Amino acid sequence: MKTTAALKTHYLTLCIMTALSSVSLSTYAQQSESQAQENKEMETIEVRGIRRSLTEALNTKRFADSVVDSISAEDIGKFPDKNIGDAMQRIPGVTVVRTFGEVAGVTVRGTAPEQSMVLLNGQNVASVGWFDLGGMNRSFNFEMLAAEQISGMDLYKSAEADINEGAMGGTVNLRTRKPLNLESGTVYASVENSYHANAKTWSPAYSGLVSWKNDDENFGVLVAYSNEESKVYRETLSNFGPAGNTTFVDTNGVERQSYGAMSSILFDEDRERSSSQITLQYAPSDALSMDLNYNLFELENSHVNSAQFAIVGFGQMQGDSVVVNDQGIVTAATSLASGPGLAPLFNNTVLRTPKMQTDALNFSVNYNADTWSADFVVGRSNAEGRTLQSSTWWGDITDTANSSFSFDVAGPLELIPTNPDYMSDHSNFALFQEFTFINYKRDNTIDYAQADFTFQLESGLFTSIQAGLKVQEQVFSSQGDFQDLDVAAAQADNLTLADFNGGFVSGLHSAEGRAGSLSAFPVASTAIWDYAHKNKPSEITVKDAFSIEEDITAAYVKSNFSGEGFRGNIGLRYVDTDILSTGSINGEPDKINKSYSNYLPSFNLAVDLSEEMIFRFAAGSAISRPDYDDMKVADIISESFQTANVGSPELDPYKSDQYDMGIEWYFSPSSIIGATFFIKNISDYIEQTTVKENYPGCGPECLVTRSRNVGTADVRGLELQYQQDFDNGFGIQANYTYTDSSRTNSAGEEVPIEEVSQNSFNLSGYYENEIFSARLAYNYRDDWVRQYNGSSLDSMNDPYDQLDASIVWHATDYLDITLEAANLLNEALVLRQPKAGNIVHSVDEFGTRYFVGASIRF
Repeated sequence: MKTTAALKTHYLTLCIMTALSSVSLSTYAQQSESQAQENKEMETIEVRGIRRSLTEALNTKRFADSVVDSISAEDIGKFPDKNIGDAMQRIPGVTVVRTFGEVAGVTVRGTAPEQSMVLLNGQNVASVGWFDLGGMNRSFNFEMLAAEQISGMDLYKSAEADINEGAMGGTVNLRTRKPLNLESGTVYASVENSYHANAKTWSPAYSGLVSWKNDDENFGVLVAYSNEESKVYRETLSNFGPAGNTTFVDTNGVERQSYGAMSSILFDEDRERSSSQITLQYAPSDALSMDLNYNLFELENSHVNSAQFAIVGFGQMQGDSVVVNDQGIVTAATSLASGPGLAPLFNNTVLRTPKMQTDALNFSVNYNADTWSADFVVGRSNAEGRTLQSSTWWGDITDTANSSFSFDVAGPLELIPTNPDYMSDHSNFALFQEFTFINYKRDNTIDYAQADFTFQLESGLFTSIQAGLKVQEQVFSSQGDFQDLDVAAAQADNLTLADFNGGFVSGLHSAEGRAGSLSAFPVASTAIWDYAHKNKPSEITVKDAFSIEEDITAAYVKSNFSGEGFRGNIGLRYVDTDILSTGSINGEPDKINKSYSNYLPSFNLAVDLSEEMIFRFAAGSAISRPDYDDMKVADIISESFQTANVGSPELDPYKSDQYDMGIEWYFSPSSIIGATFFIKNISDYIEQTTVKENYPGCGPECLVTRSRNVGTADVRGLELQYQQDFDNGFGIQANYTYTDSSRTNSAGEEVPIEEVSQNSFNLSGYYENEIFSARLAYNYRDDWVRQYNGSSLDSMNDPYDQLDASIVWHATDYLDITLEAANLLNEALVLRQPKAGNIVHSVDEFGTRYFVGASIRF
């Protein structure tokens, strides 16, 4: 592993490169002249509103050498959607991943969210997940970002040598605003109130931005802040475990295959998200400019996860009540309590108080000499996540007949208590089974230094040469501090839910639920925290602790070329990665080193078939590094069950050879018809496998689950894009993506790639004039493979569509009034298990959200 001293050596190397280049490269023309000429070729944009935003984005795409799609904010605070991810779903080739209503990640061209990368002003952003059951991956969570401070974003779909490696799907670069690009004295402020239809609550939000520059326009300061409170309200019906993997003997002595458990769940979260930005710019001359930029993103999402569980194995399945489907799976039955000590129908309350923050500090210098130009960046990004969690089980273990139940999983889950009155009294639910108190800690730090040089060539096919070096040191660490309470001592206090009465919830599952389902049940209050804090043991048990250090050195060279009717670039990026994984195996401390190098070529070509029509071709190689979860040195062993879950620090990254070919017709400055065909051939695909091994501490016949480089994957697809401004206030934006994707697993079987839909499309129409603008946006994706609650790859999500709307009234030249709605039709996510007879495995309902706000700018 490289030490801090080694990192300092890299900084010194950058300085030496600067000095050498200033002496030896005196034969090249100034880059700024070329940029000015390029700007002359780009069409001037003078329109306003939605049309302006779409036209600016289209302009970026049109004049790019590579395969790029963009989204542009018309003005401060006027990003096209409420969420960065919501806006990205309007881009061809992109589908979004929704876990709690808002977009948390994006799937780009048949790849998982963690296989794309998010940059902020061209640099990596540290990230940690807030959810203890969520994976620890490299994908930045879009839920952290407020849209108000983003001026635009670019999605790079093809490889380029000067862009950070690590994205097999696409690289998203988010751009913030700079004071020297705004008028001095610019002030923006907004207020908003949002209403969640299912939760029936209002939540406020506000934001502001001030930008100033001096009379010489060579020094400027920008300060921005936004704060948003919101209600996240997810209603879930769920069966647990793959159907058929759990076997019970009913009262008639017949062996039955059934789900082991089912539940009605309410995830009730109060979320607060804030974003801060401070940017200083100084340009003492036309040749030299310096930027200092700091961003801070904070997210707090305290929540109560209340689940009314039914455990089939805690009771006796009545033989005469059993109904099975064609696959022999029990779809309906009555389960009666089998005796004291277990409560088949019980309440599980999980309280969490996640607090997560990410910051990024960058100092950049740009110098344009007479014959060359150089850019330098030094920065650091930190992410910290802290999640306190307490989990309790509540039920009647003395008179368990109260918690007998009937169930029907033939459609969305129907769960019927035998004694409904039992559910109406909190005092009927006594503590049993567990009382956990855990603090999950995750930290991620990225230090980086980068130097980029551009040399203009005076003649010939190649117009310029770019070269650069970047060094990064990334550290990710995680651990769980357990201080579980003494359940027997808590039971001796005769605790019941009445001691932590959080009221009742009712009216759940209106979108997809069944009439007999548990749509009402008692819930606990956050007063459980007080008891947990007072009674937690002083001794802390640390579990699943590990850290991963990565030293990454990348160097590239890239040549830009152009001629009569064509332009493009060809380049090579070399990346060297050194890894040190630290943790423990079988209770003993352990360290494992891993190193690998990659050569990543790239080629991009744009040919002007006419003044309005462009043909594009791109080819290149990319990598995506394994998730931190996969790379950890850690194991969880169950000797009694002869199982072990083991990390895999010696994994290689995914590798992808990818190709693009497309044609674009720009029949007006704000209109396009385009088609792009893409291919990705992926090797070293990472799969989680379970095989028998002689594993220390577990035994010679241990079932070991770990991740391995065992497969390949192929992705082929077609993107179609249509956008038109009709010059009468009306406009339309539409795209369609067909993705044919599959991977070969460790058994040699061809299986679908998770989270990938074969067909998806987006359609939005708008109308605007000088007084108001309105937009209606619809997106659709067909079914896709999704894991949920331990389900295997035979779980398939139903097609999902969503309708959003927005109206803006330009009340004055300075004041806008907005009204927006998300998920107007209250669509739910429905997961099925086809191999079990297409049983509905889970239903997640998020509800409709409305937003009303006002903003001023002067």
